[in-house]
Amino acid sequence: MTSRTATTAVLLHCEYWNVRRRTEWTSLFASDVVFEDPVGARPKIGEDAIRNSWDRSLTPGREWTLNPVRIVGTETEVAVQMHNMGVIDGRQVEVHGIEVWKVNSAGLVISVRAFFEQPKDFELSPYFQIDRAD
Repeated sequence: MTSRTATTAVLLHCEYWNVRRRTEWTSLFASDVVFEDPVGARPKIGEDAIRNSWDRSLTPGREWTLNPVRIVGTETEVAVQMHNMGVIDGRQVEVHGIEVWKVNSAGLVISVRAFFEQPKDFELSPYFQIDRAD
């Protein structure tokens, strides 16, 4: 049994993100976590990926609020129907996706796979595009 389930990790991820509690948010992840965000891009791995996921999402003129619509799975792995509501340069935007989260036996997140279509009417940060340069 894990000390924190995958469902709890997702709920805490959204809670900490939405109230901008970066320290608590970063503590949810294992130091060797693998982000496939989006799936199809090169994986982002480890502590740099944790920091960059926060820093490159919440930049001046860009804000995101996360709403897990539905969570289904097991103690260590869940699929999440995620609704991302954003404000980019004063404009309301939305991204809907499916995310798959895994935790290890200590309850730390070891994998996040985010499936979503790249928006056509606004541009995400290059860090969250399939063909990112970094």
